[in-house]
Amino acid sequence: MAIETYEFSSPTPRSAARDEWEALMSQTYVPLAVDTHPEAPFYGRVTTGSLTGPDDFSLTALAGSNQAFRRSKGHVARSSDGYLLASIHTKGGACLHQHGRSAPVSGGDMVFYDTTVPYHWTNGSGDWSDSRDFEQVVVQVPISLLRDQPGLEQLELPTAVTVPADSAAGVVAGFFRKLARFQHEAPAEAEVLAGSALGLIGSAVLLAAGERPTDSPAEALSREHVMVYLRKRYIDPELSVDEVAAACHISRRTLFRIFDGGESFNASLRKLRVRHAQSLLISSHSHPSSAVAFGSGFASERHFYRAFHRETGMTPGEYRQSRRSGIC
Repeated sequence: MAIETYEFSSPTPRSAARDEWEALMSQTYVPLAVDTHPEAPFYGRVTTGSLTGPDDFSLTALAGSNQAFRRSKGHVARSSDGYLLASIHTKGGACLHQHGRSAPVSGGDMVFYDTTVPYHWTNGSGDWSDSRDFEQVVVQVPISLLRDQPGLEQLELPTAVTVPADSAAGVVAGFFRKLARFQHEAPAEAEVLAGSALGLIGSAVLLAAGERPTDSPAEALSREHVMVYLRKRYIDPELSVDEVAAACHISRRTLFRIFDGGESFNASLRKLRVRHAQSLLISSHSHPSSAVAFGSGFASERHFYRAFHRETGMTPGEYRQSRRSGIC
């Protein structure tokens, strides 16, 4: 998964840097115009990475200030390919205008837009009065690839509709926000996670359109929903399968089924707890193993020892000593 970052800035609104940035935006996404603040400095940064499949199925992290984006009928006419873009806003406020609708986004919200139709991105107020910094994570998927997904063949795409961060489809937005970060921090792991990208974005489109996802992408979405919940609650030793299933609005049977063919539910929970225990063993040298066990979500010290040895090949005491002596 090759990652590339480009950055441009200028103290004046009209400059060679701004023009290069506009050309880069057209190359990264589709032909478009960048409108800049008439007086304020300009800044732009984009980090690109491909997802599984064709090169133009991509994930980008976009940041900038004092600018807006506009794709006109003329721009559309110059493009032969069509894409659905999902923008997940992570900083600042903005508004996407398309099909006569306006969708304001901020704080993790997501919005879809179709590049075969003109669109316009503005800052929160629609003018330059409160122009400010913004950051987005953008998923770009060829519409032809998306149409091959179950349930999406003839679906009217839910463009220019705000998808709140706390909605079911917002779980997918959270996945891509983290995936963009992992592309830098853990590229090998990010490449594995990217294998679920197409199914998850398809599920988000269906949910935003008010449709029920078909089994395959729905299970990918449900699994990520379960993992989000586990990451919040795994240190609770009384966490039960029934609680997780109820919180994620699925049955016990479905919960276990969506982990078939990969790492099991119990293994996923065990790994989360063991990794937490490893951190505690290193950072809290005076804590006895029993305190580490219960602080990591294990119901008993015996269970903790067995799980820890299974995951690391060492006892908790051996692991702590090895870290002290710098063996690993």
